[in-house]
Amino acid sequence: MAQVSIGQVENLEDLVRGLQSVREALETACREQIAVAAQKCAEAREEAQNSESMLESSIQQEQAAQQKVDSAEQALDSSQSALSSAQSSLSSCLAQPPDDDGHSPDCSGEYSAAAEAEAAVEQAQGMLEQARAELEAATGNRISMEQRVDIAKQAQAIAEHTLEQAQQECATRLATVDQAIAIGTARLNSAQRALDAYLATNPPAAEFHSWLKWNPAQNGRPVTPDTLRDRMNLSSEQRRLFQEYLYDRNPAYRKQVDKYRNQWATAKGDAERNIVARRARIHLSGEFGEQIARHALAPLGGRIETQGRTFVGDNGRYTKTDLLVTDLRVPVILGRGEGMGAPVGGSMAFEVKCGKAEYLYSQKDHMVFQAEGHKQADAQCTLCSRDIHDLPPEKEKELRDTLRDAGSPMVGMLPSKNEIDQSCLDFIHQDEEVRS
Repeated sequence: MAQVSIGQVENLEDLVRGLQSVREALETACREQIAVAAQKCAEAREEAQNSESMLESSIQQEQAAQQKVDSAEQALDSSQSALSSAQSSLSSCLAQPPDDDGHSPDCSGEYSAAAEAEAAVEQAQGMLEQARAELEAATGNRISMEQRVDIAKQAQAIAEHTLEQAQQECATRLATVDQAIAIGTARLNSAQRALDAYLATNPPAAEFHSWLKWNPAQNGRPVTPDTLRDRMNLSSEQRRLFQEYLYDRNPAYRKQVDKYRNQWATAKGDAERNIVARRARIHLSGEFGEQIARHALAPLGGRIETQGRTFVGDNGRYTKTDLLVTDLRVPVILGRGEGMGAPVGGSMAFEVKCGKAEYLYSQKDHMVFQAEGHKQADAQCTLCSRDIHDLPPEKEKELRDTLRDAGSPMVGMLPSKNEIDQSCLDFIHQDEEVRS
């Protein structure tokens, strides 16, 4: 066993890629957050500057109003002095004795001057009251502007703090992710070196690694049925390595294996172990067969989908396509006849069936229905285990003809059901062997 498996190295690759994606998303979010904070800071700074200008203007207005009050007070003092002088002149005039003819002195001029002086005082008082009212309003405005400046400066300080905090938090978080990426990359490089050393001394593992990393476009030739058949028929040792790979890489598969291992370990007697083995042959073997097909075919396309729904008819019924390979990198030939070849950029749809001969035959109607979901692809077929060859010739022909007529010809490329079952059971028992 290698200290580091292929699946574990791929897990580390996924981890590093995931961390790099997290960093990219975090960096984008940080840029947006900092940009918003910087915008708010600029707005707060502009508001503070505008408020300062408005305060300066209100101070000037208050000073002008004070000068106007001072001038109005001086004008009132002057008019009051003029009134006192006019009243004194009038009093002096009225105090004069009559003339020799007995006529009183003519004080009409003094009366007029006193009246004018009284009017001037009233006008000066009105002007002073107006000036004081304007001063009071200007003072109130100046006080409001001082408060506005205080609030604007507080808002600016908060905005600047928020910006600084956002920058610091983003820098801290990015540094944390960068550190995790560096650690993950170091672990990945170390694991890759260990894996390379292991593969260099273990030919079966190296062959399995090459199987996983197959590049069908490398030689530029169409992929033929023989190539696909070879890819789906792994040796017993490579099937074991594939079991370990799925255990490392596929959480759902790992969960199934752990469940059966636990049931096997706690089973009491052969009868209960036989029940566990039967369940594993039904459920785990079917999944393992699908995974062989999936990983054998995945390198052919840019994308592979599993269990995609295709609605059949108008009554809401649908079928699930086990495998749909799209954006093919090379031309693929599945066999002879219509619908058995797909071009570069095309697609292929597959139903996967693993089972003994009679089971395959019993699934005929179901596979015909499943074939309805394959028709949107350029090429389609029903992949099955080699057990189909164990059917009587007339039944095999009937089954093949029926599926061909349905548009999804049957191709027996997968290992036999016994080989798949044995691989799954051996892997379940492997944990027991390690403990013993």
